[in-house]
Amino acid sequence: MINKLSFLGLIGLLGLLAVPTGEVRYCAFFAFFVFFGYLFTVEDELFTAYVRKAATTAFFLQTVLFCIVYAVAVLIGDAAVFTTAFPLTFAAGMFVFICMLVIHEFRELQGVESGA
Repeated sequence: MINKLSFLGLIGLLGLLAVPTGEVRYCAFFAFFVFFGYLFTVEDELFTAYVRKAATTAFFLQTVLFCIVYAVAVLIGDAAVFTTAFPLTFAAGMFVFICMLVIHEFRELQGVESGA
């Protein structure tokens, strides 16, 4: 059975927009290809718990960073700060999500279960 988390890897195809547009920033979407590694991972209760823990932490981090960026943009009065920093809040959330998921899986492979 195919793990549904692997479908996030399809977002990586947006990185191909870098070729016709010449925008190098589209290459950041290639980072989503890491989710194809979960294609045949068994989606059991423990894996679902790991995804929930990682997603919860990433969500709250992203929300806090968004509020900080929004407040700074309002205080400075420059919308360019918001348009520059908003993608960084999304990237930080995705980075934390992926890192936490990898750490949980690594601990499971090592037989060292974190306190659940």
